[in-house]
Amino acid sequence: MTETLAKIARAPRRDRADWVEAARLALIEGGVGKVKVEPLAGVLGVTTGSFYHHFQRRQDLLDAVLEHWRSENTAPLFSAVREAGSSPDAQLDALFDAWIAESDYDPAYDSAVRDWARVSPLAEAAVRSVDDLRIGLLKEIFLGFGYDPERAFIRARITYFHQVGYYAMAITEDRAIRRRLRPLYREVLVGDPPRAAEPEPSIS
Repeated sequence: MTETLAKIARAPRRDRADWVEAARLALIEGGVGKVKVEPLAGVLGVTTGSFYHHFQRRQDLLDAVLEHWRSENTAPLFSAVREAGSSPDAQLDALFDAWIAESDYDPAYDSAVRDWARVSPLAEAAVRSVDDLRIGLLKEIFLGFGYDPERAFIRARITYFHQVGYYAMAITEDRAIRRRLRPLYREVLVGDPPRAAEPEPSIS
């Protein structure tokens, strides 16, 4: 057995998810230009043959990373709101908690994909689509507060743009500080929601 064949025989098996995860980490660390087959194979300890077992070309891997980001970095936000119940107060707090915790939701992943979107129409379309979904989620919360659809949409945009800008400006604050300031941000973002009209007293 030649040295090359022996190396292949000893190489650990890697599945499609391993390649996507390695590409995700490379994207976060160095941008889309760092997502290349041979360097990733070296990181994974396999030959490029492993890559072509799961993908036909590099673009297929990039598409898989984009789809992974689209689902995995948005689903936690929707789950947090859903699990909070029907109260808009609880829903907004749950969303803020997800952003602050940065555990299920990964802001570095978002930032990396946004950087990628500047040079890729495909990535840009994915970002626009996901942004619309997240803003729609926030709009539903503000509708729950009693705002009319247009005002709910604008407040949703302001809330979302605020959060995206926080990461775009690379602001670093201790989580304890972010939690302490949360009520103040919340006060500004939620404003003074319309109150439901009290029923008129019945005339007997």
